[in-house]
Amino acid sequence: MDATYIFIFILTLAASFIQRVSGFGFGIFVMMFFPFFLSSYGESITLSGLLAGTTALLIAIRNWRHIRWDVMWIIVLFNIVASYLAIEFMSSMGNDTLKKCLGVLLVVIALYFMFYDGKVKMLFRSRTAQGIIGTVSGVMGGMFAMPGPPVVLFTVQAIDDKKEYIATLQAFSVVFNIFYTLFRARVGFYSDSTLCYWGVGLTGLFIGAWVGARCFEYISRSTLKRIVYIMMMISGIAAIV
Repeated sequence: MDATYIFIFILTLAASFIQRVSGFGFGIFVMMFFPFFLSSYGESITLSGLLAGTTALLIAIRNWRHIRWDVMWIIVLFNIVASYLAIEFMSSMGNDTLKKCLGVLLVVIALYFMFYDGKVKMLFRSRTAQGIIGTVSGVMGGMFAMPGPPVVLFTVQAIDDKKEYIATLQAFSVVFNIFYTLFRARVGFYSDSTLCYWGVGLTGLFIGAWVGARCFEYISRSTLKRIVYIMMMISGIAAIV
């Protein structure tokens, strides 16, 4: 068996576990590795988006009663528009440039969450602030398959209930990734292997989500996030260098 399939299975299993326990992080985790062994950066973000969307869909279906649809619509609208423009723009950029941009973003996100997570407050109730969050999330999602961090910053302050937080965050991810998939298909980011890789990743996805659901009440989100942030920092520096 091609080693690529084994890597995808392992990474997807770990990423879906992280997503189920912490509510986000699938795209961040797999994009630390996908660009280094898949054929192109475009295929990396496409596969990441397909798998992240599927993971989020499973979690959202299981928790659909807790989704807060009322807090989503402005962010979703701005995210879709910004992601379309970002994907159109990046389709003309080279792999090396995109990898370096990804590396910088990974380092910035890691530093923020390591030192400022929970310390920055914004007026998320205003529509202007939510539009900005949606735009930044759309650019990050379109170019780097990481729409989550700005939306997490919003959701964790807008929603107090733990189950509503997880469910709403996954609903965000499902909607975003439906549109990302269509936009990426339009610019030709899919390869002949993409759907095969996605099929292999589904196995790891189901296992990771199943284990994560059972560990949800017992694993500290803060401990898990610290591990992921350290890995992000290392991967980001590697991508830049």
